[in-house]
Amino acid sequence: MSSDNKAVIIARVSSKRQEDEGYSLPAQKRLLNSYAVDKGLNPLKSFEIAESASKTEQRRIFKEAMKFIEDNNVKHLIVEKVDRHVRNLHDAVETNDWLMADEAKRVHFVKDSLVMHKNSRSQEWLNWGIRVVMAKNYIDNLREEAMKGWAEKLAQGWLPSVPPPGYMTVTENGKRIHKPNPDTARLMKRVFDLYLEPSQSIASVAQEMAKVGIRTRKGHPYYKSQVQRILTNPFYIGINRHNGKDYPGVQETFISKDVFDKVQKKMRRKTPTRYRKHNPVFKNLIHCTGCGGLVTWQLQKGRYYGSCQRKSDECRGRKLLREDAIEEEVARMLQNLVSPSPEVIEWVAEAMRTKHHDTIEDNSKLIASIEAQLGRIKRMDSNLYDDKLAGDISEERYTQKHQEFNQTRLELEEKLGSVDKTLSVILDKKLVLLELSQKASEIYAHKTPEQKRTIITKLFRKLEYTEGSVSVMYTNFSRAIAQNVTLTRTLLGGTK
Repeated sequence: MSSDNKAVIIARVSSKRQEDEGYSLPAQKRLLNSYAVDKGLNPLKSFEIAESASKTEQRRIFKEAMKFIEDNNVKHLIVEKVDRHVRNLHDAVETNDWLMADEAKRVHFVKDSLVMHKNSRSQEWLNWGIRVVMAKNYIDNLREEAMKGWAEKLAQGWLPSVPPPGYMTVTENGKRIHKPNPDTARLMKRVFDLYLEPSQSIASVAQEMAKVGIRTRKGHPYYKSQVQRILTNPFYIGINRHNGKDYPGVQETFISKDVFDKVQKKMRRKTPTRYRKHNPVFKNLIHCTGCGGLVTWQLQKGRYYGSCQRKSDECRGRKLLREDAIEEEVARMLQNLVSPSPEVIEWVAEAMRTKHHDTIEDNSKLIASIEAQLGRIKRMDSNLYDDKLAGDISEERYTQKHQEFNQTRLELEEKLGSVDKTLSVILDKKLVLLELSQKASEIYAHKTPEQKRTIITKLFRKLEYTEGSVSVMYTNFSRAIAQNVTLTRTLLGGTK
């Protein structure tokens, strides 16, 4: 059978009632295998997602299936219905990306009588988008029911979610409650106390936590953003914060309100900023494409105008730039970074963490290997010197081998220096940028010129002046976010 006929089956039952009514996983598999036979397809493997699986486990199985598809160059994915395959928007985004990569790829929705591919008609893409949104709406309805249970738990003084570090979840009298974890509570208390030391910052606290082995539940080092969330979480003083609202809690606390308040005060502490009288937003940011020089700014009748002051032929006679017009373009591009689905952004952040964690692990193994080689070389060189002193080898032989060892040592040290040991820092910066991209549009309008310039330099690669207008270009990272947002909006059927 042709390799183009290779297929993978994903079977999913979304509720216990469906299992009881005969829509079991085995029933689905029989249906999907029968479809594959009728279409001349060759199912290599079936992936099963049961109702009892957690959200994390469901996501893991889905990712495992998509990885198997990529690794084995599978062209056909067979599922029962759209709402069996797509449980959230990032599943839809991932499926869409897979389809668009190759014209030969197909997703078969058997009961929907829908086969999607890169060149599907616009009506089929519309049908797909509508069904994706309907599937998400179904999940949202389930979530609404869950929220009723959450509200009741909050009213009783308990947080209906995973507690912060330092706590554990136990069952007492049939209820799941949060208690201080005897193994980690003292460590979290030390984190608060450490931050209050004059020389400490969030970054230095994160470094100290890594040094002493304080790690996340998944075994990863804490990033600055995670440390900040810990230090600002009122759960530690008996307040349950859920969906942006605070509720009185009944959990046992181990951080005093006095310490917590001092931490918040330190975080709010800012150095007063001194402003110049004339302070255009785009000072030192826009380059002229004609001569490469910076655009300079003048204040006229309460409005800033920019121009290139060089007298080259390319620049002479160019129109003045209005600051407010450029700000409108920047504001538009910032808005294009805002995803209509926070769920997708959360998924992107988790994917970044996973990817970087794997890379960090690979680098750590490489560093350990190089350091082991360096240790062997140094021991061999030391033994060689002992042999010379004992008269076991000639001076000439010693000099030759010593030079060889020294050259190898230098090469290994150079290789060690080239290994990137700052990936965790890079990840932390990317996560901050991702968070900034979602808030920048909202906060940009209310910031000072200095703060606006900071936002611009973080999210845009360059601004260029040409023929009376300015071209604003994203960084590679921002462009990837904008593309993700565009795709998400397309799948949702418009902007929110």
